[in-house]
Amino acid sequence: MLASLLPGLRELRTPLAIGYLYALALYLLIGDHLPTKAEAGQHLKPFYDLAHWAGKPAMLAAGSFLAYLLGALLELPAATLIEWTGVAQRKRRLFRCLPTRLRDWFYQSALTDPLSPSAWQRFERWCGDLSARGKWPVISAADNEAVDAWARAMERLTGDLPQVATRLYAVNKDMYGDYDRWMAEADLRVNVGLASIFLACVMAVQVHVAWAFLTIPMVILAYRGLVTLRKANDILIHAIVTELVKAPDRAEYSNEQGATMSDQPES
Repeated sequence: MLASLLPGLRELRTPLAIGYLYALALYLLIGDHLPTKAEAGQHLKPFYDLAHWAGKPAMLAAGSFLAYLLGALLELPAATLIEWTGVAQRKRRLFRCLPTRLRDWFYQSALTDPLSPSAWQRFERWCGDLSARGKWPVISAADNEAVDAWARAMERLTGDLPQVATRLYAVNKDMYGDYDRWMAEADLRVNVGLASIFLACVMAVQVHVAWAFLTIPMVILAYRGLVTLRKANDILIHAIVTELVKAPDRAEYSNEQGATMSDQPES
């Protein structure tokens, strides 16, 4: 029974945790402007009466529900954050002012790349083996068009990782469970990090500027979330290269190759 509850708890914890953080930040921003019960007008007085009648436990439950709704609205999937930073990475002119080493690190870090270097190596070796067997485009270093086709094919494959996860669930639930656990942990770390950065900025303005130093560990936490996302995606790459599941675009390419070969006249 506990195993069946865990996926639901993973879906609940991230929006609830960041909802509390954002709600606290909003209270610090507008709390001084909220009217007291004595100052409440005709529109707010019924809510104060309801809170007095329901009691603190009920209000705590209602506050938690509102925090969950707020967190669900503001939750940002870790994969979406990498997509945004990947778009920024492709617009390299935005980062020309950075030192060369820092710029190269940014282009290859978990901020822009959803796969670890080791996963890319395994993936490229797998593609090379397929090319040798005629099941993937064969490229030559001198053939720019083939190189571009290879790059586009690999980009399509990595873009299809969510579909790979769905296929993995059908064939190996244990491996999918590991993937789902890493994805949930990545979303939690990224979103708690971002919400805490917002809270730290508000506290630096409203309470004391020293709270701004809290942004440093929270930036690290968010980055660690992106690293965790890489671990989740590495599981999908492992499922592809071991041919436990077939990537959607590879299946499409194989079908196209088969149709092309069948259309060729027999010698």
